[in-house]
Amino acid sequence: MKKQYLLPRCLMFCFGIFAMTIGIALSCKADLGTSPISSVPWVMSMFMPWSIGEITIVLNLLFIFSQPVLLRKIYWRELIGQLVTLIFFGNGIDFAMSLLSWVEPQTLYWKWFDCLLSTIILAFGVFLCIRAKIFVAAGEGIVLVIAFVSKIKFSIIKNCFDCTLVAISLLLSFMQFQEMRGVGVGTIAAALLVGRWVQLYSNHLHCFDKWRVSD
Repeated sequence: MKKQYLLPRCLMFCFGIFAMTIGIALSCKADLGTSPISSVPWVMSMFMPWSIGEITIVLNLLFIFSQPVLLRKIYWRELIGQLVTLIFFGNGIDFAMSLLSWVEPQTLYWKWFDCLLSTIILAFGVFLCIRAKIFVAAGEGIVLVIAFVSKIKFSIIKNCFDCTLVAISLLLSFMQFQEMRGVGVGTIAAALLVGRWVQLYSNHLHCFDKWRVSD
């Protein structure tokens, strides 16, 4: 029988979620635009009484509840796993925001520094979660389901999904502030760099291979 390495994989997954929340919070602090998946909650938190973490939970609940509707079947383990992950993820973002409350970059140089650092940290968290193979996040889950139902490649659906979220963020921003807020060059940087950082970690961080579980 194959070893499952459940404990180290769970630790990797939990640390990965924590790293992702730190990366997202740091990108918000940089104020150059956060990642596409967090852009809608970040913009909405600017004009609503809810925090970015709370809005993240509500938005991703919609993603979770949409999956069995599209599939016309309920996979309880995956849905419950996404729900538990979401609760920790949403609250983790708010915790990370308070943890980084002292980060207030004043110059463009430091804003870019924090923005690029956020992509490195976020990608490391994504890498750990992927390597752990415990649960997928709600945002990834809904993309997987849409790709399965539509028979369209995951990468194409993922790009369309991210573009849709950014478009909604821009629409909300212009409707509320008559200018672009929460979305910017940092959003583009995250879209372009996070995937490349993840690939770089996969190619060079072989210390995690001993806990890898084959498909």
